Amino acid sequence: MEGFAALLKRDGYSSYTAVRYLRAAAHLGHFVHDEGRTLADIDLWTFGEHLRTCRCSRSTGGRRNHHTSFGAKHFRDFLRKIGVCQSDCATPEVQRAEPELAVSFKQWLRKHRGAADPTIRLYARDAASLMQALGDDASRWDATGVRKYFMERSDQVRSGSFEKLITSSRAFLRYLAIEGKCQADLDKAVPAYASWRLAEMPRYLTAEQVNGLIDACDGVSPERRRDRAILLLLARLGLRAGDVAQLRLADIEWEIGSLRVCGKSRHEVRLPLPQEVGDAIIAYLECRPSACQSDHVFLRNIAPYRPFLNGGGVSSLVKHLMKRAGVVTPVKGSHALRHTAATEMLRHGVPLEKIALVLRHRSVDTTAYYAKADIIELKRIAQPWPEALSC
Repeated sequence: MEGFAALLKRDGYSSYTAVRYLRAAAHLGHFVHDEGRTLADIDLWTFGEHLRTCRCSRSTGGRRNHHTSFGAKHFRDFLRKIGVCQSDCATPEVQRAEPELAVSFKQWLRKHRGAADPTIRLYARDAASLMQALGDDASRWDATGVRKYFMERSDQVRSGSFEKLITSSRAFLRYLAIEGKCQADLDKAVPAYASWRLAEMPRYLTAEQVNGLIDACDGVSPERRRDRAILLLLARLGLRAGDVAQLRLADIEWEIGSLRVCGKSRHEVRLPLPQEVGDAIIAYLECRPSACQSDHVFLRNIAPYRPFLNGGGVSSLVKHLMKRAGVVTPVKGSHALRHTAATEMLRHGVPLEKIALVLRHRSVDTTAYYAKADIIELKRIAQPWPEALSC
């Protein structure tokens, strides 16, 4: 318990939270002892079931709440780190082993496509789902079965998820064809999803809304300085949320004023670092939590001070800032600022080809989806129809 308390203090937990976690650890210890087991064999699932009806006199406040769950999990992780607990958290459910084809598909995605870990997990999950429906022997698959699978799934998932399923499944079928494990061109049996992306209205914020977001981050606290730097990176350079989450200290080249970004498919580029953005990053680094020795630029603002796991945390942060600043828009999250950066460059006369370089798009058509003409500006130069003048 003393070692666990020292760990909580080192990770920057407040005294209030540390005490609650220590109570949860003590509760877990009493439960394991009463079950006739030792700390080397902790079962968090059984402990969670116990908390539903817990009336332990020794729980000292560590009953069914999020502090108890998180505290027990942290204590189990601490015991595993020091070699006391060797097993993972057991559950009554027996997880199905991942198919061998899905495992080799993941290796292929990482080696030949340079895919990120979240993308690999998504593609492998969809591949396993396809195999579960059509069978493990891909050589027996045909176009009729593949098409039937997608027609059935189209009624079970949302449109966004269905589009991702189409993309991942096509990649999996192409991989199988390359390896000679299924019929050639079987990916063409996957039906197309009707989506006219360029027909949508621009999804960007106005300059006033962006300024309101940035002004909402005024302050000297580490949280406000971090939020300001993140917003400027998103709005001025059009970075993705994942780019910000994975940004390292070594990626900032202060001498030449540039930023090294490694995006999708491990495609690395150097972008100019504006003075305003550089000053915001420096202001945050001056008060950045020192409890974490990570080389990631941005850390979470609550203990334990860790880097963002992925772009989802950055996008959630932007949604929270929009709510705090009173920015009302149909599109929320960090990607709205990426659209905004592209549209601002288009307004200032930057050609689409150069915008594509900044956004790291391989196709100008993709850039056209991000950067669209401003409807308000078009109204200023629009001319009436000749028939309207005679009426």
